[in-house]
Amino acid sequence: MKNKNSTSPCPVRTKNPLSKAQDIAYVRLGRKDLESSKKYYLDFGLKLLEHSTSRVLFHGQSSQYPCWSIEKHKKNELLGIGLFIASAEEFEKLKVLAGAKFLHNGRFGSVSNIPIVNLTDPSGLSVDAVLVSNFQNQILSKNNQPKLWNTPSHTARINMPSPYEIGAAKIMRLGHAVLLKQEFYKNAQWYCDTFGFIPSDIQILPESKDPVITFLRCDLGNKLTDHHTIVIATGVDDRLEHCAFELENLDEVAKGREWLLEKGWRSAWGIGRHLLGSQIFDYHRDPTGMLVEHYSDGDKFDNTIAVGYHFVNRKSLYQWGQDMPENFLDLTLSLNKIFSLIKGLFGGKEIKISNLIDLKETMKVSPRKWIRY
Repeated sequence: MKNKNSTSPCPVRTKNPLSKAQDIAYVRLGRKDLESSKKYYLDFGLKLLEHSTSRVLFHGQSSQYPCWSIEKHKKNELLGIGLFIASAEEFEKLKVLAGAKFLHNGRFGSVSNIPIVNLTDPSGLSVDAVLVSNFQNQILSKNNQPKLWNTPSHTARINMPSPYEIGAAKIMRLGHAVLLKQEFYKNAQWYCDTFGFIPSDIQILPESKDPVITFLRCDLGNKLTDHHTIVIATGVDDRLEHCAFELENLDEVAKGREWLLEKGWRSAWGIGRHLLGSQIFDYHRDPTGMLVEHYSDGDKFDNTIAVGYHFVNRKSLYQWGQDMPENFLDLTLSLNKIFSLIKGLFGGKEIKISNLIDLKETMKVSPRKWIRY
């Protein structure tokens, strides 16, 4: 299902990228209200690492390294992301790029003290390359107490009930970020060229066959990695659509949902299972309304799997699950979005208005016959 009739190129794997990202390291968010964000993300399941008047840092169960930074800011917006790389040679290549900035003590100073190279993607987003030479040993999570499941063919839990826990979900790690970009191809290919990302799946419009979403995974050779670490999607504006955090299993996803609802926070959609990536998901909204996801049981690929092509629509978002609320996808055209679009057009960005219109119309269609919008 390649885009045979399309005049828009698809992002492709780069033969000799400047570096190869190992995983997503962190996301930095600007927030006007630090206290409400701190309260929310503790209930969401992150662990507090540092709290000051200017910043709140969180980490997951699998590492003491900060994965989530909430920073005092005049606007609620994405400030930047970090990507782990393991090669000192690749790190040096990034250091000499035009506009690159080297921070010897890293983004978070004494809290992490790991050197970074700061780059800027084509949309203007700050992207840190974080050098962790022993990445596989330090960062990847290890489950020392796996959940025991009984099935018709195998009994693993004998003479004991399934453990019942109450509390916030135990977040293992930050899993992925979904970025909306006005210039889809330019940004998607930049991540492939600069950080060696591989397209796992590409979604195309039904009529024009133009690509509008790509799921990018890290290239770890024959080692397994998540189906996607970065997702680039066509957008009216450049912003973070959502971030996702990995949990151990379905029970943790459900436990986290119960806890957030008990605390009075807003659910967005879930529980269900995605189609592309296969994750069991549960979406919620933080105090600013931004989507954040708990997930478990996602696909793992090595670098031999070829890219897949799929039509984009609401149906493709999930195999099964709670009926998708109509307002889960933000299809409104606010004044801020209109301003961002006009600014992008007059700023010389290569924005295909027809794709934005077609994508919006496609995503208006109900994902299931019994769901009425």
